[in-house]
Amino acid sequence: MTDARTRHAALARIRSLQETKRKLEEWKLADFARRARAVADAEELTIAALNAEGPLKGLFVESGARRLESLARQRRSLEAATERQGEAVRVEARREKAACILEKDAARRVEEERRRKEDLAILESFLAGRDPGGAGATAPGASLGQAPAHSLVMDRARRGGGTS
Repeated sequence: MTDARTRHAALARIRSLQETKRKLEEWKLADFARRARAVADAEELTIAALNAEGPLKGLFVESGARRLESLARQRRSLEAATERQGEAVRVEARREKAACILEKDAARRVEEERRRKEDLAILESFLAGRDPGGAGATAPGASLGQAPAHSLVMDRARRGGGTS
């Protein structure tokens, strides 16, 4: 495997790893959002329970207030964690994008190397007198600007052909 191909393969693995890391950070962010919704729902239920009409109204105000304070602390903690996690997602997305750019550049270099080798093979076969495309006949050993080989001239003369 050539150096360019090795580099491209390594960068493809790095890009794949960066993509996985970004997805993991997004999953963590989604988990924080889910937990924040659960806390908000619990706050709404607690407020609704405190406001409910009934014979026990007012008996659990103090415990309801403590519960609301606890939920508010959880909400603030989750909001801060969500903010940090959002930044982590952005960082991983930037790293993934950089890895993708490097991988595309490496893929371009591999393609250039392949084309260069292909062009060299065509040129070498042309200079060696082989027909790379399979059409037309070129004398063995003939190169650009050279006359046909002496043996080719003699073969044509024996068959009754000319030297042109």
